[in-house]
Amino acid sequence: MIPIPVFWTQYTATRKGRCLKFVPCENCSTEYVYIMEREASGVGTSVYLMNEQVASNHALSSSAELLQSVLENDFDLVPCPRCGHYQRYMFPRLLQKKGIGILALVPVVLLVALIAAVVAIKRTLVYLENPNTVALNDLILPSLIVVAMAVVGMALSILNRRRIHHFDPNLTDQQERIALGQGRAVTREEFDRRQQEQGMPSPPPE
Repeated sequence: MIPIPVFWTQYTATRKGRCLKFVPCENCSTEYVYIMEREASGVGTSVYLMNEQVASNHALSSSAELLQSVLENDFDLVPCPRCGHYQRYMFPRLLQKKGIGILALVPVVLLVALIAAVVAIKRTLVYLENPNTVALNDLILPSLIVVAMAVVGMALSILNRRRIHHFDPNLTDQQERIALGQGRAVTREEFDRRQQEQGMPSPPPE
């Protein structure tokens, strides 16, 4: 077999964009507006320097399509500037942003359990080949560690479920949430007023 070298050129295009996000508050029915900014990248590949323009155009078009999709579907964690209420669809991301502690312990528990399990298996084989008190005692400790890690894993799972079930970001200080919302957003009424003052038409209601 004769190796055939393959040469390619990869093109990357990055686009930045912003859009207005209109949010109806679930708590006080106020519609508020904020600006969301995002960045998206697209990739195009040209093999043996062929169709380089096509690859470049593909990178540009894919970055534009991805940016448009992100701007349409993504959101920022902006509470209502009037009442400070976080909307329900924001909860999962707020929980993910807030609670890393319990989830960070899971890989540690799994690693310890895996190491203990490997040691327990090896010592089990040694005991089966030559059953004796010493080999049996050597087997007990890693086996207990595996059981202990299983119990800890179950406890972490229960704690995480309880944390998810009881999580409510709207129980935090309301004035802080209002200040955060006012730092990022304005009410639709205020937004329309500013648009009129600048002689610009307001977007139609969503």
